[in-house]
Amino acid sequence: MSNPFFINSGPFDIAEILKTLELNLEVKKNQNIINIMDLSNAEVNCITFFHSKKYRDIAKNTKASYCITKKNLKEYLPSNCIPLLVDNVLVATSIITKKFYPNSMEDEFDRSAI
Repeated sequence: MSNPFFINSGPFDIAEILKTLELNLEVKKNQNIINIMDLSNAEVNCITFFHSKKYRDIAKNTKASYCITKKNLKEYLPSNCIPLLVDNVLVATSIITKKFYPNSMEDEFDRSAI
């Protein structure tokens, strides 16, 4: 699913994403991550995020290759999804979102709107 508002600057190698998040997770191979998406829409070669037990049923079925999450939530992820453990999921998600969609963090006011 493409984003109708912003242009995706990816793909990015998973090693580059790990470096951006300052994570020391060893990956066995180079893998291009094509997008960051929510748990239910994420596909293979995508990264997603999981920050609340409220979404555990959705997390169990995600197809994402990697998931930004907390240690106490990783048990809900399927075996095909590698957890990227961080202290603050939403901050880490915003950092990676900005990497894929650099203009997404800008909020320009349209003075011509009526």
